[in-house]
Amino acid sequence: MTKQNKETPEILPEQEPVLQIPDKFKDKAGDLNTAALIKSYLELEKKMAARAPNDPQDTCPENPEGYTIQINSELMKNDPDVNKRLFDLGLTRRQAQGIYDLAAEKIIPVIQNLSETFKMDKDLSALSAAFGGEEQFNTVARQISAWGEKNLNPKIFEALSTSKDGILAMYQMMKNGQETPVLSRSENLPDTDTEEDLKRLMQNPKYWKYQDPEITKRVEAGFKRLYG
Repeated sequence: MTKQNKETPEILPEQEPVLQIPDKFKDKAGDLNTAALIKSYLELEKKMAARAPNDPQDTCPENPEGYTIQINSELMKNDPDVNKRLFDLGLTRRQAQGIYDLAAEKIIPVIQNLSETFKMDKDLSALSAAFGGEEQFNTVARQISAWGEKNLNPKIFEALSTSKDGILAMYQMMKNGQETPVLSRSENLPDTDTEEDLKRLMQNPKYWKYQDPEITKRVEAGFKRLYG
């Protein structure tokens, strides 16, 4: 019985892929043109350097704390959570600043308008309740408007018409038969009240409920000084 020989497959060493040299890097003999290769590399390096940002504001910081945000609105603040979101998105310092600037320019005014609208609605509701309902208030409001346009300086009338307290103040003057606001000011009355100071005084029950003479003079003289 003869023994059969099985062919053992030849194991060849792993061959590295042959590097194909582009024609532009070959000389006339077909060999590597080292000078052309070096020249091409230097040109590529220059292009990469030109693309690299020179201004730090055009780079992404190493962490969210690296954003140097300038806040351009009193209603905004530098928010770490927002900065982290911007960092996760890969935004540069300049881009992150642009997001904050856009919010200050476009979003904050919308929020302010909504807040003012809410305050106006709240004041109207309070006035309606104070006069026994919306229908009754609308009737009184027309009377106040006619009286104010006839008896008050236009600027004073406009200032008082923008708030619940101002409307109540005009109602008290109208109800008391005061045809013109007191324009004189006694020596002990302050002459530095701002409009906000006067509106706070008008919230005092001594003014709108009990018509305290001194406070009444102070409020009316203050509006005369500001808008007369």
